Amino acid sequence: MNTRKKVIVIMTMLAFIVSVTVFAAESGIDWSNGTLRAVGMAAGKSGETRVNLARAQARRAARMDALRNLAEQMGGVRVTSESSMKDLALVYDDVRTGMEAIIKNMQEAGEPKFYDDGVCELVLEVPLWGANSSLAEVAFLPFKDEAKVAFPQPSTTSTGENTAVAGATINDKPYTGLVIDCSGMVLHSVMSPVIKNDNGQSIYGHQNLDYDKVIEFGMASYVSSVNDRAVTKRAGNNPIVVKAVDVENHNVNPVVAVSDADAILIANQRDHFLDTCAVVFVR
Repeated sequence: MNTRKKVIVIMTMLAFIVSVTVFAAESGIDWSNGTLRAVGMAAGKSGETRVNLARAQARRAARMDALRNLAEQMGGVRVTSESSMKDLALVYDDVRTGMEAIIKNMQEAGEPKFYDDGVCELVLEVPLWGANSSLAEVAFLPFKDEAKVAFPQPSTTSTGENTAVAGATINDKPYTGLVIDCSGMVLHSVMSPVIKNDNGQSIYGHQNLDYDKVIEFGMASYVSSVNDRAVTKRAGNNPIVVKAVDVENHNVNPVVAVSDADAILIANQRDHFLDTCAVVFVR
């Protein structure tokens, strides 16, 4: 192969790699918008000259590639600090069956892309929560029959409309959600996080919530900034904002000071934002 042909081949390979890399950056889990995306790429049979047939072959192969990627990503989603979807599927038959059903009935997100070299690229997307074939419907099956537990009582009680608790004022303007600032800490995403106070008491977990609301809304969104639009989308225009003091249990469960936990619980007794899963973690 002469030098000119080698250059052309190398440039073609680089162009293909760049196109794959740019699109692949869009795959994975979007915890702020609640979606899991998987990308598939493949070409039709070599030597096929009929364009429509070649595209149909490429599309089928790309879908199979995307389904493999989707199954791998889905299995790796962490449900709790101790278990992933794959772990639960090994123990609970209904979780395994549910995952298989999601994969079997998966629809493509948008139209596939066809490149000049015959490669097809398509995206499959699964909602993390919602009552329509979401991951939450499957992930929380092991907890479906658990009895609901009331939120704990705060150690500090409100004595009026305005109660100051460790610098956080519980005033007469309703709170619309909770934002826990974990910036500067390593916080991993899970389907079922737990918020604790620094005495080790849980103040927010799936056992405190209506099962249907957990499925519909998911328990929390994860964002990189308090200014992210997803904060307002989930936690509203007047959230109570608390700084985490630590993260525990393999870096998945935020810990807040007891005084801040009391402020959260007092505000929730009046405004019920925890009941609707209006929780956002900043990391």
